[in-house]
Amino acid sequence: MTRLKLAEARVQAALAQAPYDRWVDLDGEVKAEFRRDGDDFHLRFLDEVDFHIAGSGQEVIAWPAPSTTEQTAQNLFHNAILPLLINHSGGLCLHGSAVVIDGRAAAFLGASRSGKTTLAGAFSKSGAPFLTEDVVELELQEGGYRVQPKTPALRLFHDSAEFLLGPQGEWAESEGKQNVSAAEQLPAAEKPAELDAIFVLASADPETVSLNKLSPVASVTQLIPHSFILDVEDKPRLKAHFARLVDLSQDVPSYALDYRRDYRELAHVIAAVREVMSK
Repeated sequence: MTRLKLAEARVQAALAQAPYDRWVDLDGEVKAEFRRDGDDFHLRFLDEVDFHIAGSGQEVIAWPAPSTTEQTAQNLFHNAILPLLINHSGGLCLHGSAVVIDGRAAAFLGASRSGKTTLAGAFSKSGAPFLTEDVVELELQEGGYRVQPKTPALRLFHDSAEFLLGPQGEWAESEGKQNVSAAEQLPAAEKPAELDAIFVLASADPETVSLNKLSPVASVTQLIPHSFILDVEDKPRLKAHFARLVDLSQDVPSYALDYRRDYRELAHVIAAVREVMSK
């Protein structure tokens, strides 16, 4: 069990080591840098939190930047650090959201700000409870993959929160996300559900909903960018992780999903996904 120790806030000073890996968003902005510290790892989320990961993975120390809240540090620990460690130790986590449709799980993989959390919320509002909003943790059991439920809350921007729950006057007017707890009109699933299909979100912004099944080979190619990799230079672990993705792509069907990012389109997306899941 990995423990998080939250240290006192400190300014992110310059580091001597060059990063061996970086996370870059769709706009080309560096969001995180990976460095080595002997047998340990140092992950810097720029202007947010510095994490020191012991080589054993048993303890993580977090130093928030002065303007970073404890909640933000906790979110990064649960949504980034833990998935990295799970995959590093042989598990399988993917960057995405998941919902339960008629007892079976559907996973939506996508880059940050691709709409996967809003989509999970829209499904939940329509009667398909959400399982997770940022990390899809899979466990192989009895020949199938079960998606594990996470914290019963969605991290939403102001406009998405208002779309899902109406103008309640409590949404923060800011560019960042905020936690919106599960509610009667936004239910969360409490138990694991077997994974029935994976939908990879594209961003071509088509006029109508586009939903196409991927071959296993194409599926692996699409799954790789949504993996959590702690050490890109550890070839044995990379090979083992790739093998797990190959097995997943052969056992669970994947689809390329694209749609116009307009709230009015979400009802059509839900209908299209439900139709695929019903077959």
